[in-house]
Order: sequence, then structure tokens, then C-alpha cells
Amino acid sequence: MTDPIATVLEAGPLDPALAGFLAQAAAQGNPPLETLPLPVARQIYRDLAAGLGLPAPAIASANDRVIDGPCSPLTLRIYQPDAEGPLPLLLYVHGGGFVIGDLETHDKVCRTLCHDVAAVVVAVDYRLAPEHPFPAAVDDVACALRWVAAHARELGADPSRIALAGDSAGAQLATVAALRTAGTITPRALGLIYPVAQHYSEPSPSMVENGEGKFLTTGVMQWFIDCYLGGRQALARNADFALLHAQALDTLPPTWLATMGHDPLRDEGHALALRIAQAGVPTAHRHYPGAIHACIHFTAVSPLGTQVMAELAAWLRTQLAPWQCLKDDRRES
Repeated sequence: MTDPIATVLEAGPLDPALAGFLAQAAAQGNPPLETLPLPVARQIYRDLAAGLGLPAPAIASANDRVIDGPCSPLTLRIYQPDAEGPLPLLLYVHGGGFVIGDLETHDKVCRTLCHDVAAVVVAVDYRLAPEHPFPAAVDDVACALRWVAAHARELGADPSRIALAGDSAGAQLATVAALRTAGTITPRALGLIYPVAQHYSEPSPSMVENGEGKFLTTGVMQWFIDCYLGGRQALARNADFALLHAQALDTLPPTWLATMGHDPLRDEGHALALRIAQAGVPTAHRHYPGAIHACIHFTAVSPLGTQVMAELAAWLRTQLAPWQCLKDDRRES
């Protein structure tokens, strides 16, 4: 059983450390991200993630592997914990608005989850927009999910203890991949950090409230989505993009979803948590009133990002525990 999801989110002031970080960033007067050349925007994200996060804990190894993707070779980064197997396996899908993230921006995130969950973590370097618009990214993530399900034992993992997780655009992609493969792959858990769940043509109150000065802006979000959808307005309600228009949410595994109080995506994430729970899926919603989007990268600035990661890891450990799998198998039989 999970606790009922609040219909009204707790409000709170912006975390003082994050407020100071945002004020300092504003004082620098840098041009909006969406006005910069793509290589520059992507490097800025890498630099922020590397410079503002605490060092990741030690793990046994991290190695890249290339597999056959839907249209081209697909790189996976496989993180092995210093733990005895067979282990659970987590497929992690990075954020970055479908445009600017990569394996490097989320390397610390994946190492932290590998250590804290004691799981094999596989990160997927899916194709980015605008060079590769929708549905290239989700095609790649679904391919990676099928691959890890088929090769779990080779990686020292238990194929009955697979989970997915992601942040922002990566949370959206992880959810769609789970929906696409329902019936053929049965993940034990889905962890979503501030997911993208709708098109900007349907703005939520939090998009208006937090669309300027809170790191993720309305302008950047519109740029991300336009790049990903290739400017095709007809896709605004496509269920493989706009999760709030998806009809098969009851096929999702137990889900943990985090929203941040000062995030433009707060309300669509909250609405998605309610929709998943209403579909009958065990759903844990965690709300962090003082946090902003991308806080999991800013752990050296504020402890809130560390708290989000720790609570996701604790939930995943419970969902992926061997005793949990045995209990579920008895229930299904």
C-alpha cells in the first residue's frame, strides 16, 4: 500500500542556498541557453553537472558498451557496484530536455544510484534532438530496455529485478519505454524525477509561476520541445510524448515520482502522479517544496538534491529486494 497523493501540494520558500545560486547566476547576465549554439549549450550543461555536484561514491567499475540500436550503434555505460550478485539492474535515462544531456552530464547521478541501490546501472546514450527528432530518443530507450532484459545475467544481474528511472526528459522517455514494452518486459519499479508530461501549449500554473529565474525557464522548455518534436504541433497530444494524454498507465510498474516546489514542471508531474495512481498503480509521490528543477546536479550547493537521490535509492532498494520479488511471485501464482 502507498499513501494517498495530496491533491494540493505543500508550498514553501525557495531553499536559501538555491536562491543564492540563482541570484549569482542572474548577476552574471549570461545569454539564454536557447540562444546559444548547440555545442555550447551542451558543454554548459556538462560543466554545471561536473562543477556543482558532490563527488560520487566509489563503485567497482564503469565501462561503455556499444550495441545495435534501431537505426545506428547505441552506446550504453554499465556501472557495477562493489557488491555480490546476482544484483538488481537499473536502466537510467538522463535528462536534458531531449537536447543537451548525455552520459557525462549524469555520470555522478548514475554512480550514486549504483552505490546506494547496490545495483548494476545501465545508462543509455540515446540520440538527441534536433539532429534526431521524435521518436528517435524513445526508440533508443525502448531498445536499451529490451537489451538489458535479455542480457541481465551477462551483466551479473537478476532479470526478474529490473527497474527504470530518469529525470526530466529522461523520466518521460523511461515511462514511454515502459508503456511500449508492457506485456513483454515486466520491470519491478519506475522512478521519475520531475518528469516532462505535457506540451507547453497546455501551460500549467507552475509553468507560469516558475517560468523565469528558477533555472529551467519557459523559453528553454519551449526550445527543447520544439527541437524534439521537430516543430510538429500535431504531436502535442501524442501519447508517446504527452504522458497526460496516455491511456494505458495501468500497465506501468510501481512508480515513485518526485516534484519540486519551484519547478515549472511541478504541476504536470503532480498531475501525472495522480493519473498513475488513479490507474491503479502503486504510486509514491514525494514533493520537495524548496527545490528547483535539476537540483540533483546541485548537491554541492544544497542538500535537497542529495535528499531526492537518497529517497529514490531507498525506494528502489525496497522494490528490488529479493524478498519483494518472492512475495510478488506468490501473489501472482
